[in-house]
Amino acid sequence: MTLTESDLSLRLDEIHAAALGVFRDVSDRRPDHEEIAALADVDGEALRRRWPGLDELLVEALASLLPAPEDPGDLGLRAELRLLIEHLAREYAEHGELLVRVMARLSASPDLDRAFRQRILYPRVECVRRIFGRAVLRGELRPDADPRLIFSLVPSLLSYRTMLRDPAPDPSLADRLLDAVLLPLLLR
Repeated sequence: MTLTESDLSLRLDEIHAAALGVFRDVSDRRPDHEEIAALADVDGEALRRRWPGLDELLVEALASLLPAPEDPGDLGLRAELRLLIEHLAREYAEHGELLVRVMARLSASPDLDRAFRQRILYPRVECVRRIFGRAVLRGELRPDADPRLIFSLVPSLLSYRTMLRDPAPDPSLADRLLDAVLLPLLLR
């Protein structure tokens, strides 16, 4: 049976789950269309036509699993950062191993790197940019603080914990990160 584009669209959840499942199982090499098609029970040729390169499918599946954080609104720097850190900590607690595997492949695959940046990284950076923009307007940031560099400590720490197979972050992680690391570096 040959599937059409609309047939594939109706099966997107299964295709995304299959792509992520195959990637988890074979992350030391590139998965192929047939492996994903077999797991999703779709036609491999239809899959190949829709996603000629699997990098875009992998990142599309990852983006469906990890929606961009919502802008917390104007709550003050600490409260806004806390909500964002909690969002990231939940992502890493649930899907950290997959995130780390994908990030490990970025340097070897320019297409994967580009897709990952556009669909996963940039929406999170944009949320941080809005939070820090409001903080600047409120006068909450030190003039010499580099918010993007400082905030990059959060995903770095969460990735590190994932690689070491630390237990899932406890509820106080966001507060500890804010009070011991981020705010002392950011505040006046």
